[in-house]
Formats: sequence, structure tokens, C-alpha cells
Amino acid sequence: MTLTRRSLILGVAAALGFNPSGVLRSPGGRAHAAATASAQLAAEPAAAALSRSQLEDLVAFAEVLVGDGPLSPVEREYLVDHIERRTTQGGGYYLELYRTTAGLLDSLAGARFSSLDLAQRGALITRHRLFSSAVRPEENLGPFPKKAREVRTRAVPDLIGGYYASPAGWAVVGYGAFPGKCGDLARYTSPER
Repeated sequence: MTLTRRSLILGVAAALGFNPSGVLRSPGGRAHAAATASAQLAAEPAAAALSRSQLEDLVAFAEVLVGDGPLSPVEREYLVDHIERRTTQGGGYYLELYRTTAGLLDSLAGARFSSLDLAQRGALITRHRLFSSAVRPEENLGPFPKKAREVRTRAVPDLIGGYYASPAGWAVVGYGAFPGKCGDLARYTSPER
């Protein structure tokens, strides 16, 4: 298959979340296509946000995945920043993944997942094996197998990675200064020990 300008433009449009087939074949020609594209862009930001309860559920889930105890407010804020940044990426993929994750957690908990204490949350994700990103083909994934598979294979690694890519995660593994941030100036100006 040869790469043409048209296929490149359609690929870029699809990656940005547009429905290229609908825009190109729309009645009214290019003017209507441009108006449709503008309307899609205007509608996206309003729909591209998680509810406060979904965000709290995701942070509570990540807290169990990465910590032995409650995370500090600063650590929680790094997770919130990661989640909010991700919801604007992937043409809605991460937004839908996070909504699926929060919905599954609430369904399994029978209440808001974030309303459970840390021990209850840990027991719930252990019972449903949501802490593991590996899924064996014959494994029973419980009452919501498709959602559980998506959470385990996509959301769990993303949330863990988001935490450990933050300054809080770097501190856990022993780095005093996050990459790109200035550390102890004496370290840079004195000889190595």
C-alpha cells in the first residue's frame, strides 16, 4: 500500500478524533465539513472531563496500587495531574478507560469506591485480582469480564506508571531531585565523594 496525501490526512484526522468518513461525505461540501469539524472541537472539551467522584475513585484505586498506606496530599495531587492530563490525550481513549475503571470499581464495591477505607479497598481489588496487569486466557474475571480485562491490562499499568513518573514516585526509588528540577547545588559544584 502506498501512502498518499489523502490517506495521511485521513489518518491524522482519525488520530485527532474526527470521523473522516462522515466529514468527507457530508452534504454541503467543504463549508459544511469545516463547520462540522469546528462543532466537534467545540463539543469535545465539555465532554472531556471526569466527574469529581470518578476522579476520586481513580485516585483511591491508584493509592492502593502504589502504596502501603495513605498517600500524602502532594502525592495524590500528582496522580490527579496525571489523570487530568491523560483525559486530554488519545482522542478520548483515556477518558473512556478511566470512566470504565471508575464504573467497575463502584459496581464491585456496591458503593463509591473512594468511600471505602484503605483496607476495604485493598481487600476488594485483591478479591477481584485488579492489582495484576497479567490476564491468563482461562482466568475467571468475575461478573464484568470485559471491563475487568480492560482495567487490569490498561488502567492499572497507566496509573502505576503515572505515579512513578512523578516526583513522588522518583522519591520512592531514592532520587532526591526529579529530572529537570534543580537539586542540591553543592552536589554540582563539589568533587565526587
